[in-house]
Amino acid sequence: MRKLILSIVVFASFSSLFAIENDKETILRAMRDEIKRSMKELHLSSLKTPYYIEYQIVVNNPHEIKSVLGSLINSEVQKSIVLNTTIRVGNYKFDNTNFFDVGLSFFGSGDDEERFKRRQLPIELDYETLRRELWLATDAAYKQSAEIYSKKEATLKNRIITDTITEDFSKIIPEKNFKEREIPKFDVNYFESVSKEMSEVFLKYKDIFNSSVGIEYLPKTIYYVNSEGMEYSKTELYYGIETVAYSQAKDGMPLANHFVALAKDIKDLPSKDSLVKGAKKCAEKLNEILNSPKLIEAYSGPILFEGNAAGEAIAQIFAPNLVSQRSPLTESGMQDNDRNSSFQNKIGGRVLPEFISIDDSPLTSKIGNTGLIGNYNIDDEGILTKDLIVVKDGYLKLLLNSRIPTKRLKESNARCRGGAAIFSNLILKSKDDKKLSNSELKSKLLKLVKDRDLPFGIIIRKIINQNIMFTSLYRASNGNFEIPRNNTSLSVIEAYKIYPDGKEELVRGGLVAGITPQTFKDIVFVGNSNFTLNLLSPSVVSSFISGGDQFIGTSITTPDILLEDCELKANDSDFKKLPYLSNPFVQ
Repeated sequence: MRKLILSIVVFASFSSLFAIENDKETILRAMRDEIKRSMKELHLSSLKTPYYIEYQIVVNNPHEIKSVLGSLINSEVQKSIVLNTTIRVGNYKFDNTNFFDVGLSFFGSGDDEERFKRRQLPIELDYETLRRELWLATDAAYKQSAEIYSKKEATLKNRIITDTITEDFSKIIPEKNFKEREIPKFDVNYFESVSKEMSEVFLKYKDIFNSSVGIEYLPKTIYYVNSEGMEYSKTELYYGIETVAYSQAKDGMPLANHFVALAKDIKDLPSKDSLVKGAKKCAEKLNEILNSPKLIEAYSGPILFEGNAAGEAIAQIFAPNLVSQRSPLTESGMQDNDRNSSFQNKIGGRVLPEFISIDDSPLTSKIGNTGLIGNYNIDDEGILTKDLIVVKDGYLKLLLNSRIPTKRLKESNARCRGGAAIFSNLILKSKDDKKLSNSELKSKLLKLVKDRDLPFGIIIRKIINQNIMFTSLYRASNGNFEIPRNNTSLSVIEAYKIYPDGKEELVRGGLVAGITPQTFKDIVFVGNSNFTLNLLSPSVVSSFISGGDQFIGTSITTPDILLEDCELKANDSDFKKLPYLSNPFVQ
């Protein structure tokens, strides 16, 4: 007996010398073994037993670089291994999910609780340690799942159920797909020099108060096993280069600009010279905006969205509504979510002009010379994905769905990423007779302006990205930059008045207001060339509910868009006073 114990101790000590972060077989074996044990033994006489267990292990090895005014602020690796555990009790028809109880910790993150979502695992991880971590997370997840199930069951006993058909979870045929690949080495010296040279640009602009350049290299390997027999592993990574600049006009109005490059392959990133030029253009344009006239009165009329602005308008207002959502039950009844739910009952209905179609194409990796960061082969539930036609000739054909069924959608179409369903690479296509050159679009805009007896029209060329607004810009402005409080507004960076003679005038302080998914039914013409926007989109299903990511890599490919009727409001807020002293960091 002593020899056996000694052997176990020696084996455990020996195995701990070897990190298993990239040892697929050992990781998967530990996950399989713990699932098998838990499915067989995890039950209490007074509680429902699990019918489904899911483990996801994410090995992250990111490198983050930040520079300000030519100086390197930090350059560090923040390696981590994270475990996400999901347990469902009951059965596919009725389980503990799709019920929201704000009184419970959905992340198992209380001071006296074991964490089972985003659980940090030891970096030096061996088979025995991993089994222990899986055991603790499983126990915590089971206790919470069983508690939610009991509360959901009690709630429904006091209600008349109108929907008795829609199940809580859809069944699938399990597969095993392993797509991991070697992670390219990150050239730290090169990217540190890039960040310093890009940030140094802002030394020449005395009126720009705050600026920074951040570079992220985010590679990760994901391992997944569930109790149905579904298994996968995959490698994901992207490079992100982000320049943010913030300042205030002479009247105190806060203003900002940004320049972003995102890519899944280093070959798709701009060269160093191009990146430095991008930072310089960002600074020059913000400087120009600071000295431009303020938009005084609200404008209502036709607006032409060009390039970046067209992409952001689609990404922020229209695209999130293409995702299937299920209203969770609460103790007080169904908790309807008005945000991003405009198309939940619109399948078969018209959502765009009949000359526009939209594909969601996760298998497409490039359009022209632009790599798409929404590209993927396997979704987070292990299902092989495929390209889909979402809108055909203006009519909505389907919604993008995970394994959570709704009344209209019973099965997944492999769109689960970051914890819930989301779009990947949306590509807008138009019939040729509605495609116009840029000069023709402006002529059509001016004709609509004349027909409405307006003194000018509006062209919008750039809109603030939501990820930047909620992260880098919030920090750069110390929270002083005004964030739209609803999902019918767009914060404008570049807006231009265009007069009947074709003259353009840059104006500041514009906010597109009252824009809804229905607004896009009033697109009258589009451009004859496309702009591809890579971006980190906010999760459609709140990460608080899903336990997943806040932002997910996507792309929008769209032509310029001419809307017949839209509103640009003037910023009439009160502003904080400017700094009393001038910027000392000026060459």
